[in-house]
Amino acid sequence: MVKITDVLHFLDKRDIRYTFTGENTFSFENFCPLNAPTKKSITWIRHAETLDVGKLNAVNGLLLATEYGSDIRGAKFPILYVPNVHRTFFRLLERFFPEWDPDRKKPGIASSAVVETDKIGEGVYIGHHTYVGPEAEIGDHVTILNNVSIHGRVSIGDHTIIESGSSIGVCGFGQYWDEDGDPHTVVHVGSVKIGSHVKIGANNGIARGCLGETVIEDYVQTDNLVHIAHNDHIKRGAVIACGTSIAGSTTVGSNVWLAPGSVLNNSISVGDHGMVGLGGVAVKDVPGRKVVFGVPAKVLGDRKPEEIHRKEW
Repeated sequence: MVKITDVLHFLDKRDIRYTFTGENTFSFENFCPLNAPTKKSITWIRHAETLDVGKLNAVNGLLLATEYGSDIRGAKFPILYVPNVHRTFFRLLERFFPEWDPDRKKPGIASSAVVETDKIGEGVYIGHHTYVGPEAEIGDHVTILNNVSIHGRVSIGDHTIIESGSSIGVCGFGQYWDEDGDPHTVVHVGSVKIGSHVKIGANNGIARGCLGETVIEDYVQTDNLVHIAHNDHIKRGAVIACGTSIAGSTTVGSNVWLAPGSVLNNSISVGDHGMVGLGGVAVKDVPGRKVVFGVPAKVLGDRKPEEIHRKEW
């Protein structure tokens, strides 16, 4: 059971302004989506003007979180008004319902894992049938889930999560042709450097550098089925959606958004805060703060300021 007084204390400690309307004795025990409200739960909405107040009035003991400055009339349920309600709501879930997160594991190494490195920090979890090679370096409080393969010189920073099925440090895709015209794979002797607070989605492929490093900086987030090729440099806070393929020696700037199905040509760059739209194929450099779309991708305009997340609380 979560008391509203505990929630407000959590917000007070972090200097987050809020307005609460309702009884200070209110409590809830669960959470729910807005389209399936349940009693004694907390839910949220970003655009309060679209809310069906009557529908929520029929739910017993529901707490609604919404954007600070909104004004909801006729509500018979308690309301918590907070800035950036999307961020605040999910931080409340992290704080008060940590047991619901399947990626949150107790430290330990599963019995079926094969771990050949001794360079492992504190509070690390390594899942079933995962392989970690002898040259890997793993920081503190890292979670590596099931069926992950980590080859060669791979370093992983603190508080990073790697979802199931990903392969990191695999050989990149590069060839030379012999005297008979047959292709041979170029030897890859480089490494992979992954920062802290990174989330690598399920079934990602991340190639090691050919001669140097493939770099993924702090707070990068990748979705499922993402390919990051040899020598790529993904800068801080970039978000890469499902099915994206990034060819080799490409730079993705800080806080870039790559939409589902994006394709980036080799040796180009996407400037800081840029965006490649759904299915976009970027064949040349993308200027910072610009939105590109199409095949080949062309500039549509500037990225909206509200889409550029630059500061934490």
